[in-house]
Amino acid sequence: MKKSCPGKFGLKEAGSLTLTFCLLLPVVFSLLIVLFDFSMESRKDLDLTRWLAANLEVNLAAFDRQLWQDFGLLALNETPFSTVSSTHFDNEAEVSLQGESSLYEPGNLKEEILRHMKIRFPAELITGIAGRIRDLGAFDFEGSIDTILSSDGCREAKDLLQGGEAVPDDVEWKEELDEYIDAEINSLYEDVVSSLMPVHIYDEQGDVTGGGKLDFFDPESMSRIAAFIDETLAAPENTSLDKLYLASYALDYFPAVVEGRIVDNKMIPRLTPDGRSHADLLPQRSGEAEEIITGSRGDKAGKEVRAVLIVVRSIIQLIHHFQDESLRNRYKIYAGIIVAAVAAISAGSVSLPLEAVEYLLLLADAVLDGRREAVRLQEGHGVSFWPGKNDGSLVLYYHDYLLLFLIIQKEEALLSRFKTIISRHNPGPGWVWLSATTNHTGKAITFDGGYLSGRYRYAAEGAK
Repeated sequence: MKKSCPGKFGLKEAGSLTLTFCLLLPVVFSLLIVLFDFSMESRKDLDLTRWLAANLEVNLAAFDRQLWQDFGLLALNETPFSTVSSTHFDNEAEVSLQGESSLYEPGNLKEEILRHMKIRFPAELITGIAGRIRDLGAFDFEGSIDTILSSDGCREAKDLLQGGEAVPDDVEWKEELDEYIDAEINSLYEDVVSSLMPVHIYDEQGDVTGGGKLDFFDPESMSRIAAFIDETLAAPENTSLDKLYLASYALDYFPAVVEGRIVDNKMIPRLTPDGRSHADLLPQRSGEAEEIITGSRGDKAGKEVRAVLIVVRSIIQLIHHFQDESLRNRYKIYAGIIVAAVAAISAGSVSLPLEAVEYLLLLADAVLDGRREAVRLQEGHGVSFWPGKNDGSLVLYYHDYLLLFLIIQKEEALLSRFKTIISRHNPGPGWVWLSATTNHTGKAITFDGGYLSGRYRYAAEGAK
């Protein structure tokens, strides 16, 4: 029987494994070299990426501090851009930095304002502002004005002011009658005209008043004025949250001619969200809220808003006076005295319509009350929305009316006027989005980022 040789067989097996490893070793080394080269390239790409990001971050960190303090917005106004040395990131490339988007583009400005306001003023608070004045839209001003304009007194008053009855020049009492009518009749309308400043009120058809005195005897213009008031007072119920945020932003950061509101004979100034008093801002920035509403600047803007307030409050007073029976009886008594006096002076030859004189008295009194209320509003006092109610259930202040006027403005107009005022105080490009570009191994690599988003975007072009 033959003996086996296990030793010799083991040597052959060992030699086979050695040969196998010798054959595999170059392949393994090749794979390791490829992996090493790939890792080195990835590390360089990562360093390049970090370098581009660092260039963006260094510049974005240099945002305009004054702009942030004054208006709560982020933008970069420093030029030229700063660059970070590439040697710190193990490359010798050059970077090109440029601004891609400005704060003063309407979409960017709106995004920053909404982001700022939503953090500081929750939706519940904003809707609470609207809810406070929501009941104002329940009254039909246009229908009430149409009722007044169709009354006999209104029609006859217009005819009376346009000439009335013709009186011969040779009668002995004509001069006395003319003096009396001037004192008691014509002066009523002159008081109305002098109380109404030139005013621009716009609706979809254009300027309602033509920039002149409001004609309380013109049915078309009065109906359009009443429709404007209806729209103003109904707006808080159907407007969007974004519009409320924009309107609230305007009142918080742009001071009006009125620094605050008077409560219990004490002026309570308005404050910016960061605690600055509007009273301290007024010397340099008075009337900015009115400028946003009217498009005019300085004292002119304040006067235009005051004129609109006079018209709005006069219309409300006119409706109230017309519907108040006790006031109507008082006007009838005084009108009867005037009519009787005219008949006595003319020996019964001239007879004035009682309803026309009554309406003129009512109108003059309503406009005078409206002007007084507008003055009180601009002094900082509150005024009951509906005359005669002193229970304080619905007292509006000057800034409440500004809120109403802001809400009915078109969003494009608000953003455009925001831009005008902000750029006046903080001139500059106002960059809110930057891009950093470099060329590396035949590729153009671009990173961009800014204040409108927390993510960087990456683009590589020209890759082989």
